[in-house]
Amino acid sequence: MFNRKKPVPRVTIDQFSSLISGSLSLVGDMEFEEGLKVSGAVRGNVCHKPGTHSLLALSTEGRIEGNVSSYDALIDGTIVGDVVVEHLLELHSNARVCGNIRYRQLSMESGAVVDGTLQCISDESETAQLFELPRLHVREG
Repeated sequence: MFNRKKPVPRVTIDQFSSLISGSLSLVGDMEFEEGLKVSGAVRGNVCHKPGTHSLLALSTEGRIEGNVSSYDALIDGTIVGDVVVEHLLELHSNARVCGNIRYRQLSMESGAVVDGTLQCISDESETAQLFELPRLHVREG
């Protein structure tokens, strides 16, 4: 009778193969596989290796200034740049994104802020174009 949407599956965090701790600031682009937890600051693009089932977790104190791509992402910190998530994006209550977001599934808690557009990726042909993010050039000084 009523068409109910299925609940969005929640991503679980079992372990992370890489960590950028709160005391670390990184300048430069990076590519990751598996799990990456960011509690520090990154100035540069953070992209997962295409074809992998990666998980990016950005903690409340974490900040990324650059474009971001991942298979799944749990965002609770700040991103200044465009975001592409191939599967499930969770924007938690402290999430702040200043940039455009493309996603396949979205879960957004009350309090999360997006200053940009939200675009749902609807088919496989769009997946091939997911990783064509513009490069961010970081200048020193």
